[in-house]
Amino acid sequence: MSPCPAVEDGRCWIGFRCWVSFIGVAFCLFGQPAAAEAAVRLIDGLRISYDPQDARYVDRTVSIIRAARPQLHANLGLSSADTIHIHIAATQEEFQTYTRSAIPDWGAGYAVPSRRLMVLKSPRITGSFDNTYEVTVHELAHVMLHSALRGADIPRWLDEGFAMYTAREWGFWDRAALFVAIITDNLIPLSAVHAVNTFPERRAQLAYQESALGVQYILRQYGRDGLHALLDRLRVTGSIDQACYDAFGISIVQFERNWKNYLTQVYGWRMLPMEGLSLAIGPLFVILCMLAYIQMRRRRRTVLARWQQEEAENWTTVGDDEWRQRQEALTTLDEEER
Repeated sequence: MSPCPAVEDGRCWIGFRCWVSFIGVAFCLFGQPAAAEAAVRLIDGLRISYDPQDARYVDRTVSIIRAARPQLHANLGLSSADTIHIHIAATQEEFQTYTRSAIPDWGAGYAVPSRRLMVLKSPRITGSFDNTYEVTVHELAHVMLHSALRGADIPRWLDEGFAMYTAREWGFWDRAALFVAIITDNLIPLSAVHAVNTFPERRAQLAYQESALGVQYILRQYGRDGLHALLDRLRVTGSIDQACYDAFGISIVQFERNWKNYLTQVYGWRMLPMEGLSLAIGPLFVILCMLAYIQMRRRRRTVLARWQQEEAENWTTVGDDEWRQRQEALTTLDEEER
């Protein structure tokens, strides 16, 4: 007879399935490590969610925001008191989940202004804390700008320019790239900056810098009150052309012409005797250092070759004193090379 009579076949099958389910649940509970729960911190109008391993990065982020927020409020001229949500993504996959937009590979953070959300990569993804200040302030500026303008359609150059101007100081290579773009007539029109996420990294950086200089131009030409007026009229009208006309008395087309002339005058050939002099001195200094190093190496090889030849010819006549002098000279050459 079979161990399970026909009348009990159903019960035996149910019992077998129960055992399989029990083993499966036990494996899930005890056979695999549990995922770490996300931590949440509420502080200074911020709601930050993060992996507990990134607690130090959260402290750093809060400090940066505390330092940057007063300047942002001053540049906006409008209140932005809404709670800002920040998520520190622990993995690349998690980093991509908060937006349907394409995020370029080189991106270290992005903002979702409609949700007052900033998403930043954990330094465990990027491998360092480099550019933490720039990335954090850049995304914070996006969120605060959109919050202050209450859903107005902000042109990409103004959105990115405000964030870029607030977030960073331009380095030597940024100025060099801008200089080359100006003298080769290869500037990116402000109206084309809307496609910046599709640009290669270097061209995107140029677009960001140009946008920042658009904001710089407004502040230098019209002052902070001029920027406040532009943002206020943009919030009311929803049109950058109308806002530009109301604030500055010119069309957006004329504004872009004036901005381009400003870049040419300040950052083109005319800047070489002043700030642009570093564009020539910097590379020249590097070249001189390289030439000096090559010359020292060549001198050392020449001296060593001559000594080796002399030793091969007169090895029996070289005394201890002369050998010691040559060793001291060799040591001196090594020290000069270092």
